[in-house]
Amino acid sequence: MRHDLNERFCARCGSPLADRAIEGRLRRACSSCSHVVWIHPTVGAVAAVVERGELLLIRRRIEPFRGHWTMPAGYVEIDETPAAAVTREVREETGLEVVVEELLDVVCNDDDPRRRGLVVAYLARPVGGRLLAGDDAEEARFFRFGALPEDLGFANNRWLIEQLRRRGLVGSDEP
Repeated sequence: MRHDLNERFCARCGSPLADRAIEGRLRRACSSCSHVVWIHPTVGAVAAVVERGELLLIRRRIEPFRGHWTMPAGYVEIDETPAAAVTREVREETGLEVVVEELLDVVCNDDDPRRRGLVVAYLARPVGGRLLAGDDAEEARFFRFGALPEDLGFANNRWLIEQLRRRGLVGSDEP
């Protein structure tokens, strides 16, 4: 997989970058010095917030998957842990304060056109706040597992919902 980088010049010496075979892969590297631009996945965090057998979802206000329903999620900032990031993201997107109860999984966001990354998924429960869409959410609400919207965004959300069902962490599928 070749990454399309915006960088055209070496951050160390200013020479042009070029594609070179390094360690069996095509990588961006400086044409003059030994600098290689190593591409690493971004890290995100997602919360499966469950209360009384219902799952909290937001309708996205932004791309990708604008207008689709997803679990609250976002990128981990440099000065926070994934658990801290997910509590911040839930608060920003839904107005709710949550407690992280357990790690569910670490998944890859293969269907995000912005970049590839790893997403740390947590089970969480609300402990305060007031449900109100904010930040990049146009709507936030709890859904019974038997009545989840069909227009779910991100494949990892569908995967995590299935894992919640398999582990018995959700309510009945009765509508």
